[in-house]
Amino acid sequence: MVALCLVGTMTSCHHKHEAEHSHAEIHEHEHEHGHDHEHHHGHGHNHEHEHHHSHGANIVAFSNEQGKKVGLTLEKVTPSPFGQIIKTSAQVLPSQGDEREATATTSGVVSFSSPNLVEGAAVKAGQQLFTIVNNNMADNNMSVRYQEAAANYNAAKLAYERKQRLAEDKIVSLTDLEQAHATYEAAKAVYENLKSNFSKNGAVVRAPISGYVQRIHVSNGSFVNAGQSVVTVSQNRDLQLRAEVQSRYYNCLKNIKGVNIRIPGDNQTYTLEELGGSLVSYGKATDANCPLVPVTFRIRNVGQLLSGSFVNAYIITQSDKDVLSVPNEAIVEEMGSYFLFVKVHNEEYEKRLVTLGSTDGLRTEITSGLHAGEVVVAKGASMVRLAQNSAALDPHAGHVH
Repeated sequence: MVALCLVGTMTSCHHKHEAEHSHAEIHEHEHEHGHDHEHHHGHGHNHEHEHHHSHGANIVAFSNEQGKKVGLTLEKVTPSPFGQIIKTSAQVLPSQGDEREATATTSGVVSFSSPNLVEGAAVKAGQQLFTIVNNNMADNNMSVRYQEAAANYNAAKLAYERKQRLAEDKIVSLTDLEQAHATYEAAKAVYENLKSNFSKNGAVVRAPISGYVQRIHVSNGSFVNAGQSVVTVSQNRDLQLRAEVQSRYYNCLKNIKGVNIRIPGDNQTYTLEELGGSLVSYGKATDANCPLVPVTFRIRNVGQLLSGSFVNAYIITQSDKDVLSVPNEAIVEEMGSYFLFVKVHNEEYEKRLVTLGSTDGLRTEITSGLHAGEVVVAKGASMVRLAQNSAALDPHAGHVH
């Protein structure tokens, strides 16, 4: 809108002023209830535009300067493929090899090596987590076993070294020397194995891999048997996402091209590409106990995913059908109805009622109320709505004076 400062043309301005007031009088006479039309001719506002502002209840003035301040972005709507979306819940599970169990090497009483050993604690491969004490047990006493192993190792070592010297003088045969060497190596293996897993306090249980303590299966002071799992350590890096969908979607599963996930309570939606993931497989059959079809994806943990938790999943299938869609944040909801802000003029937006279709968690299909080629507010729609609802909004925001 251009404001004109007319200098030296007072006569023509005077005639135009009278003509416009005559038009206003006729316009007021034609409306039984009347409308108060305020004309600011000193600023040169166009009468037609003033009329548009008075009657365009769904038109919102929002200047480019305001848009820059709130980060407003626009998007031209064009038809694009938008396949069928299967919305379901999915469970985050550890992937094969990402999780390892540590087991008790002997029977005995568990003693935690640190009071900070709790679920979620970070551990390093080889770090001591527990000791298992069985010194008071008659059978399988680790202290006795360790002492026996040490004695056998020392005896075998001495015998082997002695036969080495005798072999040099041709006093013992090569066969006797090889037999002594084999006995020594066997004793050494048993001794070093016990030594690495035994302390003066008992047998040692160490972290099998670096990662996080996912589950502790025993309590401090409890009794465990040899081979019993005592702790699960997970790297929490590679995960699986397992969703279960109704069998009516089975024919669509061969066209899966991705999945978007949203963590409950988190406004962020993650795409399969962002998670560096891929489709692993989907079920080819169901049974009476579980009529749902499993779909499994492999994903990388972005730091927000917890193994065992559930997320909202939007499984995306490929389609050659083009539809109109907009970013989810472009949509505003009021009293159960949904609206978009469509740009109609420079710095003016129409609040448009639309009908929604399916969503993939990031974008939503618009089935009516929008046309290809129109420009909508993609980001910042909530700020435009606030501007519309604010009584303090300058009615001439964005006009050049």
